[in-house]
Amino acid sequence: MSRAVTRKAHRWRTVPPAFDRWRAVRSTLTFGLCLGAVTAVAGLHYGVFAAIGCYVDAYGTRDPYPRRGPVLGLLCAGFVVTFTAGSLVAGDVWAMTAVLAVVAGGATLFVHTLHLSGPGSYFVVLVSALAAFLPPVGLAETVTRACCVAIGASVSWLSAMSGRLVRPYAPEERAVSAAFRSVAAFADTARRAAAVPPRGDSSAARRSACTAVHAAWAALEDARGRGTAPAPRRLALFDLMVRLEAVFDTLQNATERGGDPVPATWAPWLRASAAAVRAGATPGSPLPPSGGSAPAPPNRAGGTPGAPPPSRPARAPRAPRLPPRRSLGAEMRHAVSSASPAPTVALRVALAVAVGTVLGWALPLLHPAWVAVGAAASLQGGPGRQPSQRVGSRFGTVAGVAITVLVAQVHQPGTGATVAVATVVHGVSRGLPPSALLLRTLLNTPVALLLVDAVLPKPDLAPLAAYRLLDLTLGMCLGMAAALLVRGVPLRRVRAAVSVAVAATGSAVGERLRTGTFHAASESTAWQRTSDLWTMHASVPVEEIRATGTADRLWPSLLAIRRLLCWNLLRDASAPAPDESARVGDFLRALSGAARTDLPGSPGIGSALSRVPRTPRPAHEPELHLTALRSALEDAALPPPATEPPRETD
Repeated sequence: MSRAVTRKAHRWRTVPPAFDRWRAVRSTLTFGLCLGAVTAVAGLHYGVFAAIGCYVDAYGTRDPYPRRGPVLGLLCAGFVVTFTAGSLVAGDVWAMTAVLAVVAGGATLFVHTLHLSGPGSYFVVLVSALAAFLPPVGLAETVTRACCVAIGASVSWLSAMSGRLVRPYAPEERAVSAAFRSVAAFADTARRAAAVPPRGDSSAARRSACTAVHAAWAALEDARGRGTAPAPRRLALFDLMVRLEAVFDTLQNATERGGDPVPATWAPWLRASAAAVRAGATPGSPLPPSGGSAPAPPNRAGGTPGAPPPSRPARAPRAPRLPPRRSLGAEMRHAVSSASPAPTVALRVALAVAVGTVLGWALPLLHPAWVAVGAAASLQGGPGRQPSQRVGSRFGTVAGVAITVLVAQVHQPGTGATVAVATVVHGVSRGLPPSALLLRTLLNTPVALLLVDAVLPKPDLAPLAAYRLLDLTLGMCLGMAAALLVRGVPLRRVRAAVSVAVAATGSAVGERLRTGTFHAASESTAWQRTSDLWTMHASVPVEEIRATGTADRLWPSLLAIRRLLCWNLLRDASAPAPDESARVGDFLRALSGAARTDLPGSPGIGSALSRVPRTPRPAHEPELHLTALRSALEDAALPPPATEPPRETD
């Protein structure tokens, strides 16, 4: 494929996201209300603590409201508890070190376990460290300050949930709309690639579409309550996602097998459907127009690949066969299991924060909390990038410090100016896209300096800014040292995640073949284990100090596992096949055992798979997908560099 075609195929992935005006306005009003009201009543000293509680607004922006409410409520309580704990141990270096290390490790586990969107454990560490390094105060003053933090956190919680009154399903609709748009881009890319002899490469668009579809399913899963029937709108979105899976599966089959080109009418239909979903409506047509010789997508009402789409009106969505949800206890047990990346990540952050606390106490620094905070920032302080990239993005702090020092030479802001500037800058920084981390740090630095300057006994903004740069640089170095010492996610955890996902998929496919119908428990477990593998795939490159390509090795296997589960999802009831079920189960258990030996595509797993039969004959229906899974584990043909998956954002 020519460079021009490649650029056109990937242009849609590189368009920067727009400024979020609604979030900026909401954060400005919340921050200004808390900081201004508490300052007016009790003084700027206490207003600052209320503003610290407002940092809750950095989290949960993508989470559906049924999940956002309780999870952000727990985070608000965590802000108050960690602030109180830090304040109570102020003045005792070893108690401070223990508390901040536990806070950092526990907050990291919390964020990883609940997949809370936002900047990791960074702001939890910030709140606790600022309290710990302030001069010690009595119990009554600690309670008063904690109440101010609670005010800011509570108002931020109300602000984060305010959209539920207007668009209660907006987060899920945005996720489903994004999935439709990504599949549309994949359809366009696949059609253009088929027109370029030899057939061009559409793997990057396919990978991004798969990522968006996974995110939409995760949003719908997060929106589900426990013990309550899903709302009609969520049932409609679920039904749309099943239909989108059918379209996506057909597109993948067309690109893999080199058959007829994708009809040109599919991409416009998908974009129109995305716009309708984003607007809160339901697309008028249940299936895309055929518009060519490509097979119509299968559907759960009995359609098959190769048949024209049925000419019937769109039916009302029926209650889907939703599998049971994993309990919170099961989530916590998985967080510390061998297939989770969270324990090593938490250990790395806790170690860096602990050493930063000791150094901040021992060295003659003006405000030493920034050493521990800087260590957390380099490991958990931004979108999904490697520690070295996060450190590079923090050069915005340098610019922010320089601006603050220059302004401080000619003007020392009073109370009103401090409240106004901090409020406006905070709101603007929240509206910026997560990818603009450099600009975010540039804006956040003067705000943090103004707030800290307001609570110090002897405020002096210019030297405080200079020391902030020194403290943060030391903290960043500590974070990088911790990243070198505790090196990413252990490969044994990566292998375990692959093995468990393959085994769970084998159980689900085997049950479907044995009974011919949907089996809720095995299907639920298989999708959960695949989601865990997806989390591992996203976590590995984020925690590496230097790129190793491990995540790229995982991608073909992750895609093959997902295709098998989609085969289960899209397949109608059929006659049981117990013998075939047993053969498929044995085959996938053998693949699962081989996956524990080494990473996909390595000589170790190739040697282990050499003793496994090529396919479980006769597996006439899922045979192609089973063969693809074995090939992905054995060969793991790596995609080109341009197919790097989209980074996680807050």
